[in-house]
Amino acid sequence: MGEEVLIPEPDVRQIVRLIGRVADLSGSRSTKRRALMTGLAQLIDADAWAWIISRAADDHNNPAIAYFQHGGYTEEQVARYVQIMQDRENTPVEYHALNQLRFTSKRFTRRWDQLVTPEEWYGPGNRQILDTLGFEHVMYCVNVLDDSGLFSGITLKRRTGRPNFTPLQQRIAHIVTGEIDWLHREENLSGVTRQVHPLPPSQRTVLMLLMEGNNKPKIARKLGCSYNTVKEHVKAIYTHFNVHSTAELFHHFRAGDGLDAG
Repeated sequence: MGEEVLIPEPDVRQIVRLIGRVADLSGSRSTKRRALMTGLAQLIDADAWAWIISRAADDHNNPAIAYFQHGGYTEEQVARYVQIMQDRENTPVEYHALNQLRFTSKRFTRRWDQLVTPEEWYGPGNRQILDTLGFEHVMYCVNVLDDSGLFSGITLKRRTGRPNFTPLQQRIAHIVTGEIDWLHREENLSGVTRQVHPLPPSQRTVLMLLMEGNNKPKIARKLGCSYNTVKEHVKAIYTHFNVHSTAELFHHFRAGDGLDAG
């Protein structure tokens, strides 16, 4: 995997704030998903995002889309994007590699240059797709939802002429899209990722204060509650994330699970 990419503390705090803010939003799952993805796009400087629930389609690499949500696209780009995803005569070059990864990993995040070569990406056929959509760099966050080919797929894109996503931005996307279970499903689908959302509001508040660098006594003073109350909240948070210390908790958000790299 190479050298571990650790997220700087200011970015960790932005991640926790984003997840906590979205968890407290009222409204539909679609509304919350849009808020989370819009916030993530801003965090990693992406120009557009799309989310699909899909099932692998028979012997083709193209996904059979069951649900589609997006942001940052024009109406014309959306129409062309959907057409491209279903065009079996001119399948995007990275789709085969993505489908192969789904057989070996339940969750992964990859940039285009981790899936295909520059010669393939900028080859005549795919170059036409890039030019048509107006986006040059793409990153995929995929969660496999069951053994029958059902998966959740997120794409984050940058316009033509902009630089590719960095490994740090890739790790941020991987961590954010893995912390909220409902992001990857609709009402009748089950996910497999750990999550911040189910924590009670009081524990989410303690979590955010922990990530701001506050110790338990200071959190108790800020919240106007007893030290023992904060201690119990911290214990529950550690159990939820399967860690044993604040340092391990911080590392969870800084390092992720490593599945954003090949």
